[in-house]
Amino acid sequence: MLIAALIALAIAIVIVVTVLVVRSMRGRGSVSVRDDVSSIGSATPLDMGGGSSTKTNNASGTSTGHSPYDRIRPRFMAMYVLIAAIFGSLGTKLWSMQVLNSEKYLSDSQDNLLTTIKTPASRGRIFDTEGIELVRNQINATILADADVASQHDVIVRLSALLGLPYNVIRQRIQDSTNGAQAQRVVTSSPRERDVAYIAEHPDAFNGISIEDRPHRVYPYEALACQLLGYAGTVSQEELDNAPEGSDYQSGDEVGKSGIEATYESLLSGTHGERVVVADVDGTVHEVKSETRPTQGNDVYLTISARVQAVAEQAMAKLIAPYGTIGDGIGTAGAVVGMDLSNGDVVCLANFPNFNPANFIGGISQDDWDRYNDDDGYRPLMNRAIAGTYPAASTFKSFTGAAAIHYGFVTEGSGWNCTGEWTGFGDEYAQKCWDTDGHGYLNFREGIVYSCDVVFYDIAAQFYYARNEIGDAAMQEYVKLFGFSQATGIPLSGEATGVVPTPEWKKEYYSNQPEEAQWVPGDMTNTAIGQGNVLITPIQLAVAYGGIATGKLFTPNLLKEVRNSEGEIVLEGERSSRDLDTSIIEDKVLDTIRDALRGVALEDGDIPKMIEEYGYQAACKTGSGEAGNGRDAYSWFAVYAPYDNPKYVVTCVIEDGGFGVDAGVPVALEVMDACLKFGDGELTDDVPVIPEVTSWHAYVPTNNGERGE
Repeated sequence: MLIAALIALAIAIVIVVTVLVVRSMRGRGSVSVRDDVSSIGSATPLDMGGGSSTKTNNASGTSTGHSPYDRIRPRFMAMYVLIAAIFGSLGTKLWSMQVLNSEKYLSDSQDNLLTTIKTPASRGRIFDTEGIELVRNQINATILADADVASQHDVIVRLSALLGLPYNVIRQRIQDSTNGAQAQRVVTSSPRERDVAYIAEHPDAFNGISIEDRPHRVYPYEALACQLLGYAGTVSQEELDNAPEGSDYQSGDEVGKSGIEATYESLLSGTHGERVVVADVDGTVHEVKSETRPTQGNDVYLTISARVQAVAEQAMAKLIAPYGTIGDGIGTAGAVVGMDLSNGDVVCLANFPNFNPANFIGGISQDDWDRYNDDDGYRPLMNRAIAGTYPAASTFKSFTGAAAIHYGFVTEGSGWNCTGEWTGFGDEYAQKCWDTDGHGYLNFREGIVYSCDVVFYDIAAQFYYARNEIGDAAMQEYVKLFGFSQATGIPLSGEATGVVPTPEWKKEYYSNQPEEAQWVPGDMTNTAIGQGNVLITPIQLAVAYGGIATGKLFTPNLLKEVRNSEGEIVLEGERSSRDLDTSIIEDKVLDTIRDALRGVALEDGDIPKMIEEYGYQAACKTGSGEAGNGRDAYSWFAVYAPYDNPKYVVTCVIEDGGFGVDAGVPVALEVMDACLKFGDGELTDDVPVIPEVTSWHAYVPTNNGERGE
């Protein structure tokens, strides 16, 4: 177009100049004739008679010997130069375009003609340690919209009413041009069949809307391991803007949002295919030039046993919200951790209540989102096993007791008389034992077995009075050697670190409340029994009791291996642990604590009978954490087995569960049985589908404000 315009301009200039020249010549020709006549009339005889060729001037002094064209010759020359310059420039430009840069312009022309469209890839699958498929893919109908639908108010209104999605959400999705102008925009990737059918039957009402089959996540066991597996959802604009280096996210892709889906996103995400198409400026595709098929992501194999996981989740559901008998359960929520003590592999990471990850495919509805985040629903999206922080209660006594042995405050001859009340800091600061009738005379082992608070109040007092010699946080620093108040390193986001309170911590935590910031003797006694500001997670307790059982602190591992689309192992999980420092945590300390925990399994109330039903030898500890705010206790139980050759450790917490023996014990013992059978290859039952528990009204037992064990 530019070349044609320049040529037309040059021709116009030539025509205009020619017309002006001709007109000028005509005008000057008439003047010249009159001048010549005048010149003849006034000629002298000499002029007329001479034959000399010498030029003469007329009366006005004008030369009569020049041609009329001499005066306009410079104008013609300028015009010729201008025309030559124009055509020279045009010729040079044409030569440059057609010869020198022909390949570049040809490439640009093809680029304008050809459009590359990314085609979505299936995510990798997720398996348990035995190869049971926990998450797979399925080709589902996807509702797509052309870009111009964003300006069609009526169509968006109809879609909103049909799909149950907010108007603004649909419009925002359609306006997203991340995937290119020619690409259609994903409205939803999980429509109901009736919605798909309705759109297909009413194309005139949904102008610019189409249906396309695309891969989406499927959870065959529904809510099983939901908090662990996490969920995948449509990539957000923020995720597109902050995509990791090397990633190739496109609008409409499914990406991991939480749990394993998010942790191993780089392994699970596939490689997009590409379609090179001939398209016009309106985005209409006329021809497919080439196509590269997408590559499915890697398959991730976990250390989790789906069978053990199902046992744990069903045990909590039967306790808290029994199927078919909603309202007759104990507690409101809970978590269970099971870990292999040979390598730190996590075989069970269960939570209650649960949710169905499938509800997030294609975008979760507002009703479901509100329900999942409602306090009355006890927040099923929360992974309590790693992020729930609870008072450690009497499970903490194993570690504060170990500190007392190390510092010499507990010896073989130590003994205490429990009357149900302790006044070691004065009568005005009297503190109650959980058994207000008193335990009588006890040695240290019996103090652990019967979980006597008085024994540990006295231990705390000895640490308090010795603070000038050993430091005011000596007990707490010793406890931290077992992994408390720090992350365990489990490969999941959102892990909490908990709290082991010290005078320094309290001063900082209550910096805006000076009256609360002072460390007082009661803080020490509360810490010694795992109450007050002490907070731990179930995964921390599993690591710590594993440390007592084996002398090693394991980093909880979830990854067994990763296989590519050809089934080849391309990555194996890393297992790590560290030995407890025996110069500080001496063998005699561990032996004393182990013997006391064995005593709990053999001598503490109904626990021996409950363990005997399963037939294994164990060491264990109960705990009942004070909940406050009118709520009942947190029911704790930690157990490892077999006692003489520990293979697994299981920890369990039930919120509002009352005494440890009421809720935590039966759940944890059933899970331990499943772990041992799994290890022996005897757990072969089919994995059940775990339904989402959408509502229940749990019965919360009371103990008249007293804390029990």
